Amino acid sequence: MLPLSTLLKTHLVNTMATRQDPFPNRISEVNRWRATDELTQFDSEMCLGAADNWNLPESHVAIVRGYLKNGTIRERAYKQFGHAHRYMLSLLKNKEDFTLMTYDELQDTLPEDAFD
Repeated sequence: MLPLSTLLKTHLVNTMATRQDPFPNRISEVNRWRATDELTQFDSEMCLGAADNWNLPESHVAIVRGYLKNGTIRERAYKQFGHAHRYMLSLLKNKEDFTLMTYDELQDTLPEDAFD
């Protein structure tokens, strides 16, 4: 018979492996892409299609994407707006920009030439 500590570790590993990601992404596929300096042509239909794919789960009230001073991007999803508000205040106190997505709008604090 296996010791109890081994059983607990095995159970913990098995439950973590079967847990479904609530926000699945395709990062492994994106990491395999080859980067080029060529510009990608797009039209308004492609933009509207991308906007349709940007949806907020019904269980959440907001997603906040913070652009930190060290160059990283931290995205957090919130079920209560008060918690999102606190995170946005902490970003503002640290003079960091963010993008806020709610069910009906998308706003950011970035300057207009941020991606030029």
